[in-house]
Amino acid sequence: MKIKWSLIIILFILLLWLPGYAQSPSRELKMAIFPCTDAANSFRKFYQLAAYLQQSSGLKISLVFHDDLAGYERALKNGDLDLVIQDPHVYVKLADKYNNAYILQAVTLDKKASQSGVIIVRKDSGLKHIMDLKGKTVMFGSKLSSPRWIAARHLFQKNGFQIDRDLLDYSNQGCCEDVAFNVFLNVVDAGVVCDHFLQEHGSRQQELGLDAGQLVVIAATDPIPTKIFSGSKYVRGDDLVMMTRALMHLDLQDSAHRRILESADLGGFRKVSVQDLSQIRESLARMQVN
Repeated sequence: MKIKWSLIIILFILLLWLPGYAQSPSRELKMAIFPCTDAANSFRKFYQLAAYLQQSSGLKISLVFHDDLAGYERALKNGDLDLVIQDPHVYVKLADKYNNAYILQAVTLDKKASQSGVIIVRKDSGLKHIMDLKGKTVMFGSKLSSPRWIAARHLFQKNGFQIDRDLLDYSNQGCCEDVAFNVFLNVVDAGVVCDHFLQEHGSRQQELGLDAGQLVVIAATDPIPTKIFSGSKYVRGDDLVMMTRALMHLDLQDSAHRRILESADLGGFRKVSVQDLSQIRESLARMQVN
């Protein structure tokens, strides 16, 4: 019995020396990526970022996913959600639910604070212009997506399109990957993806059987602000300070950081001023986003 207890004590001491064990997280923060149309794909993209924040803060960071605005808003209101990386019109709609002293904006891999949605078709489709889509089928992103629905809908309207009247059919579902595959396989005539998608995921797409070289962009939306990072009102201020510092520390020039950022299709984070938030609201208002 003495030998057995000695072994248990030794094993316990060894466990304490394992990386990450001696400093087990004292508290848990739940972070959402919103909107989320594919939990598995979103987890694959953002788990490295969550792991980085956990290591940087000593807190447990758990990824959670919501696909509807009502459930997401309820989680914020009830204190069941702490941190979020969200599309900008979602932030504007729910700004009173956040601690607005700690707001960051993501930047793209080429360091821009805006992006566009683009309409893609097959090269051999004969479709050359947005007006060629009358009577065709189009796959948009979720109705909670700023670039792939809000900005895309505005693009159609600018061109005199009434989506419900002029398209044969349309749907709001799927991530950029899903949309591109449906266009490539001729399931739909056209689809809306983020402007960086075709260039940044070529090798992965080929592994999955998607030849992005067979797809072409025929139109692009007006630029729309990039994603916003914010924290719930219920989160401790010092925890939000740690989170924002860690996110702003991410640097594409650092190879480890680059892997984290590229996985999440991000180029880093920047501080957001009152003027920046005002410009974000104005940009969305021009697209008639409520």
